[in-house]
Amino acid sequence: MEMSNIMKLKGKIALIPGGTAGIGEQIALAFAREGATVIVASRNQERVDRVSKAIKAIGTGGGLVADITKKDQVDKMISQVVKEYGKVDIMLNSAGFYPATPVTQISPEEWQMVMDINLTGPFYCAQAAAKEMVKQKYGRIIFITSGQGLRGVPLMAHYSGAKGGLIALARAMAAELGPYGITVNTIAAGLTTTDMVNNNLPPQLLEAVAQNVPVKRLAVPEEYNGAAILLASEDGSYITGETLAVDGGSVNADAVH
Repeated sequence: MEMSNIMKLKGKIALIPGGTAGIGEQIALAFAREGATVIVASRNQERVDRVSKAIKAIGTGGGLVADITKKDQVDKMISQVVKEYGKVDIMLNSAGFYPATPVTQISPEEWQMVMDINLTGPFYCAQAAAKEMVKQKYGRIIFITSGQGLRGVPLMAHYSGAKGGLIALARAMAAELGPYGITVNTIAAGLTTTDMVNNNLPPQLLEAVAQNVPVKRLAVPEEYNGAAILLASEDGSYITGETLAVDGGSVNADAVH
């Protein structure tokens, strides 16, 4: 039997805030390989340039510098994409920030920063994209959330709260936007060996966490590509309001034990 060469995202315009590192970067490249025009966004010009170049080596797309915690910058970002590419079919938000702080020591400033990056910013992006998607009666909104939004983790009260909020936000948006042909879903990621994780967490902690995962290892960023392509493509057209845990069985193992 011959393998199909059909690109699942051909002709689609995908915007990926947070698509210049880690999980988001790998999904951006995977979307490009599936035929999408991919635009990544970040506050870091150097990262935007690097990933934009990699996307163009595969297919079409580009990058924008934007701070998703600022609504005016998000609105400008969406306007630029629509002006240049004509539409926004897929909005996948992968921006994230996760300091480890005891709950009794989280300052108002740290709380607000975590909420802005992990919940408020993704909401601004989804809201702005949804306005365009409603007009075209089609869209795919995907949030990269975390298993920490589904389970209690010490030192991560603010991060868990924000990521849990994303899950609830997606369900509410799915219910409201479904009549317009828009699906809204989340991917709950497990601990993943991104540069941010490797540079900020000690190896012994990573190994200890890995031993508590049913598959006995941490994820690599590329392992989220399949779930993202499913939810962004026509294969996932009847999936909405769902949280797909891609975590080596961690959340399910907690439920069992």
